[in-house]
Amino acid sequence: MKGRKRGELAVVAAFVLLGFLLGVQLKSVRLHSAVDATSASRLETLQELYNDLSNERDGLADQLATAQKELEDYRQAAASGEGSEALRQEVDYLSMVAGLTDVEGPGVMVVLQDSTAENTTGDEADYLIHDSDLLSVINELRDAGAQALSLNGQRILATSEIRCAGSVVLINGQRVTAPFVIYAIGDPTTLHNALTMRGGVVDVLSQWKIQVNVTMSEKLLIEKYSGSIATNYLTPATETTEGGEAG
Repeated sequence: MKGRKRGELAVVAAFVLLGFLLGVQLKSVRLHSAVDATSASRLETLQELYNDLSNERDGLADQLATAQKELEDYRQAAASGEGSEALRQEVDYLSMVAGLTDVEGPGVMVVLQDSTAENTTGDEADYLIHDSDLLSVINELRDAGAQALSLNGQRILATSEIRCAGSVVLINGQRVTAPFVIYAIGDPTTLHNALTMRGGVVDVLSQWKIQVNVTMSEKLLIEKYSGSIATNYLTPATETTEGGEAG
């Protein structure tokens, strides 16, 4: 009986050992399978990353080649004097249209005087020139093609503010009083006709006896803007901005 029991125990032990070995083998197979799957996924990711970097490298190489070509062209132009002259002309042109340099040309001179008529309305302000009157004249000149404007020697830019401050008018932060003298460079005939046409701004102001004289000139000098331009909120625009594409 003892021998029989020993034999049964040996068989049981053999089956247990076999089951253990089979379990270890199965776990090993699963582990290797997971590693293989992970390795394949990692390899695919690395391949995609390599392809992206290769494409980016090729793009940067093209940009570098273009930049080197432009630099070489600029060096050759600068050596011959052509580049510096073209750059100077571009700067001069931009300064001129921005109002940062003195300009001269044909145009009209407009002189406005407060009314000397008897006060019949009881309001003296009705007979004085206001910022709205000056803006009406300036806007009419702009619409007629004026390429440069000044008011009492102050260059008028797109950012210039014209407004009343008590008995005086502020232009570019400077206080000016009547008589108001406006210079406008452009086609003299067109500018003159735009102001003096029937029902135009001069006709309207004359109803309040405000004196407006418009004189054509073959040559006017308008001095450059000498103030400061606020740019603390400005930065060069990117290709797209919030709300739509930059023009």
